[in-house]
Amino acid sequence: MYRVQKILSMIGVLSRRECEKYIKQGLIKINNSIATLGSKVAIDDKITFNQKEYQVTEELINSEIEILVYNKPVGYIVTRRDTAKRKTVFDNLPNINGRWINVGRLDVKTSGLLLFTNNGDIANKLMHPSSNIIRTYEVVINGNFNKSKQNECLSGVKIGLSETGKFSKISQTRYDNGTYKVSLTTGKNREVRRVFQAVNCKVFSLKRIKYSTVHLNNLREGNYKFLDSTEKNLLLKDLHQ
Repeated sequence: MYRVQKILSMIGVLSRRECEKYIKQGLIKINNSIATLGSKVAIDDKITFNQKEYQVTEELINSEIEILVYNKPVGYIVTRRDTAKRKTVFDNLPNINGRWINVGRLDVKTSGLLLFTNNGDIANKLMHPSSNIIRTYEVVINGNFNKSKQNECLSGVKIGLSETGKFSKISQTRYDNGTYKVSLTTGKNREVRRVFQAVNCKVFSLKRIKYSTVHLNNLREGNYKFLDSTEKNLLLKDLHQ
């Protein structure tokens, strides 16, 4: 028997906390009966939420955790369906038993490393601020990004919406004065761009090159690669440190 929260979280429908909230509101059913906190499901049971039905199968319970890294091109959006019919990252992913869940997002103008997994629990842990996952970006900017401004970004700057943006590391790359690598452990919406905007620097291009232990390396734009067992173990180990 399995808690309904575990199943819906595993398949990426809801986080466990969200699931508990909706159970309290009577919005989740098991075999057409309203679920309660502590409700459990067995193989062949059906869970209903938001007018969609999910069947509990042995294949689902025993499915192997899959994680892939994808090199997102500029112009693609991170959503399953878009009413404006723009290109989405899900158009380029391989088929899988279950569904791919994106680990965070990159805005339409940002390229680079995106992780996907078929396990909602893993996705939530990789995105949650408490995990302190390091994200590293390569950014090309215009503006006087002097030591004073760099120190501001390392200390934290106001980026609007009552939020503070902060880099954990800044390094200049190549021999181009306008190209930097920046790292941070939070994933606020468009945080890198907003931090640079706060110190009057304009971002020309932004590319994520590392997420936790996973590097983009030489993966070509628009392509993906499954993590092997060693790579998966390193990534999952980083979640528990």
